[in-house]
Amino acid sequence: MKPILFILLITLLSSCSSNTTIPKNVQSASQDIAIYPDFKDVTVPQNIAPLNFHVDTPCDEVIIEVQSNNGEKIIEEGHDRTVKFNPKEWSKILRSSSAGEITFTPYLKNKKKWAKYNSFTVNVIDAPIDSFVTYRLIEPSFMSTGQIGLYQFNLFSGEESTIIRRCKNPTSESLHDQSCVNCHAAQKKNPQNKMFYYRGKEGGLILTYNGQIKKIDTKVEGMLAPSTYPAWHPTLPLIAFSTNLVYQDFPTTRKGKTEFYDINAFLILYDILSNETYILPNEKKQLCTNPTWSPDGEYLYYAVSDSSINQQKPIEAEYPKLKYNIARIKFDPTTKSFSEPDVLLNVNAGGYSATFPRISPDNRFLLVNISHFGASPHTHIESDLFALDIHNKKLFPCTNANSPEAESYHDFSSKANWFVFYSRREDGNYGRAYISYIDSTGTCTKPFQLPHKDPLTDRERLKLYNVIEFSNSSVSFSEGDFYNVIWNQKPIQAKADSRNQQTDGNSGATPHKKESQTDATTGASRLQIPINH
Repeated sequence: MKPILFILLITLLSSCSSNTTIPKNVQSASQDIAIYPDFKDVTVPQNIAPLNFHVDTPCDEVIIEVQSNNGEKIIEEGHDRTVKFNPKEWSKILRSSSAGEITFTPYLKNKKKWAKYNSFTVNVIDAPIDSFVTYRLIEPSFMSTGQIGLYQFNLFSGEESTIIRRCKNPTSESLHDQSCVNCHAAQKKNPQNKMFYYRGKEGGLILTYNGQIKKIDTKVEGMLAPSTYPAWHPTLPLIAFSTNLVYQDFPTTRKGKTEFYDINAFLILYDILSNETYILPNEKKQLCTNPTWSPDGEYLYYAVSDSSINQQKPIEAEYPKLKYNIARIKFDPTTKSFSEPDVLLNVNAGGYSATFPRISPDNRFLLVNISHFGASPHTHIESDLFALDIHNKKLFPCTNANSPEAESYHDFSSKANWFVFYSRREDGNYGRAYISYIDSTGTCTKPFQLPHKDPLTDRERLKLYNVIEFSNSSVSFSEGDFYNVIWNQKPIQAKADSRNQQTDGNSGATPHKKESQTDATTGASRLQIPINH
């Protein structure tokens, strides 16, 4: 009898929780409520996880009525002012919205009296989004690595899981065994092919490819530093990297906690199947960083600077001189060679720096960071997101996505023009993950934070998000699988591509016709970038 009684009790409780009703004798408050995260007026895909939130407006009790444009309703009671929607009911109301608005009407109780507050809406659009985002969580410390990990977040369920965390090697005798996990990336059209770096004594490039894990040392003769920022070719077994000698400085004469800058940076191409590293020619000795492929794999985009650091002069006077444009080179998959560079976006003339190019899946928009200088805009309060329309060469600010604080680390979904990015808008210190949509006219929607099951996750989390990317699936290997390779396998040494031996710095391949250089036309923004014709 006890099991039967238990089942009946659970059924009764579930029935009670789903039968929440609108209070009677309700007054009208005619006021907006404050919620966290701020999901008011955001735009979301039809399969997003429940937008659970916490009501910041003081009250004793809260009830939320949610209604789709087709009349489907949810009535949910908040506990400790936290509203968590039933996933099945939430999914049903999203499907019934027919790509329209859903309306949230809040009822708050204070001193035994209920009041109806102003409604707010969420716009639902029928545009598919990748099921996962991956990111690094890192403590805002600059002198040691602390506890760093790579994580994946399921956008359809709101669940977060660990890919790998920095972990002390059990065979090490050092109490300060420092290591770091970073520079992760996945092949967009085959997300089971992934990579990250485990930096440290037993470190290397940890590569998952065709169901296997390998540890690779991609550094070959001619490289002053290991490969750093990665970019998977969308279909081929190739990864482009920049290799960077990165320095760190702590400014005392301007706002900002730290400054990262390159002394040396150039591009390489790693062929997974041949295990060869090809150093791309760089006759002008420019700083080249932040590579990314176009969705069709025909072009490699990157940030490029003709500036350099004079280490004999005061560094705080030197690194503001580092300003980057966006260039691209056409790729020939048959010969694995590149054309001569073409500067696609030139903002140096206006005294600004453009970095982190990313291309929308329809090959229409180039999303970039623009700041006063440098290649690490995530530390710059003025850093904003801009979109270049590749068809008409118009550059305009992503106004609805930007904030008075830094925006950076953006990435497009592989299925539609959703993009995820890093923003410090909440408190100026902790970068958090936001998602926005850019439509065919170049208009960006108000972004929404990751929909965690516990809506206070980001507010209470003393870590910042770093390098946020979309993925179509979860990682199929466990932490133990990765640690086994990291600690027990020696890295496979990459071979130097024969073209690296060219003394004139050329690849030897027949170059493609150089494309015409075009300056972009800019729009008004907080940075007040001048218009160039």
